[in-house]
Amino acid sequence: MIQISKFFSVFLLLSALLFGNAAAQVVKNNPNQKTEQKSDEFLGLKLRPEVRAIVKEIEQKSGRKVFRQFTEMKEFMFGASYVAEDGSPVVLADYGLKDDPKKLETVVAHELLHLRLRVSGYPTFQFSESVNTAKGRAIDTEQDTLNDVTSLIEHQIFKADMERFGLYKYVDLAGDTAAVAKKNKSRDEGQSDGINYARAILEYQNAADIAEVRKIYTANKWTRALRDGEAIAVFIKTANIRAPKDVDTIFLKCLSQLFPLPGSVYNYKLTLAPNKKVERLMIVSIARRKAAARKSPSKRN
Repeated sequence: MIQISKFFSVFLLLSALLFGNAAAQVVKNNPNQKTEQKSDEFLGLKLRPEVRAIVKEIEQKSGRKVFRQFTEMKEFMFGASYVAEDGSPVVLADYGLKDDPKKLETVVAHELLHLRLRVSGYPTFQFSESVNTAKGRAIDTEQDTLNDVTSLIEHQIFKADMERFGLYKYVDLAGDTAAVAKKNKSRDEGQSDGINYARAILEYQNAADIAEVRKIYTANKWTRALRDGEAIAVFIKTANIRAPKDVDTIFLKCLSQLFPLPGSVYNYKLTLAPNKKVERLMIVSIARRKAAARKSPSKRN
């Protein structure tokens, strides 16, 4: 529930990313540092032709080579990708994937799919500095929520590619949400729980795994998370995304479901961030709705 104050206080819950498409929040790397990158290899892999074609497309559109590096990722994260401040596309993979080439290529392909959207004008979202939470500025404390919603939308856009590259075959997506829900049964539900339930609906391959999450949420009495997750899953699954601007629309629907505003008074506003190289970054703020203009009475002849 969003409470309106001088600085528009927002109460959100942080959520863990399975795959981070805004990795600058997670690991800071210098894309210009020297590293051996053979033209026909990617983190030691000889990529299949269709994945190499994605690398080529990203490099052509960004005008820069894709920087790649192994690093230590957070729990539940296998890889991450982002566009650096200088416009360089970056792919990171967890050290634990070095000895698992099939899984590594799957994760690399997944991150490259995110980057292809990035350099094709598909947006990322960031809180305005004017939006504050109970813990401080939303941009400092709650950015993961926006990243998660964006990630879910993008997964739906390239779902067919994820299946083609074997994501669901080599990376087990099921189980984590259920385990987290069991562990946290004594706490109140939050927006991250709704997002995680939406992820289960959209991405779990086995209906029994989705049912298990729902069973645990019900036992936890997380009724709002169930409601929000189902609504978000429907928004994303039925979205007809044909162009980058279509993402703005579905993102705002999801955001309004998670954090409803007094609709007759306030709404969310997206503003394009200036001076960003390659990527299209949208700033999320809250604005007062303009009053409808009154019609002047018509004059009689």
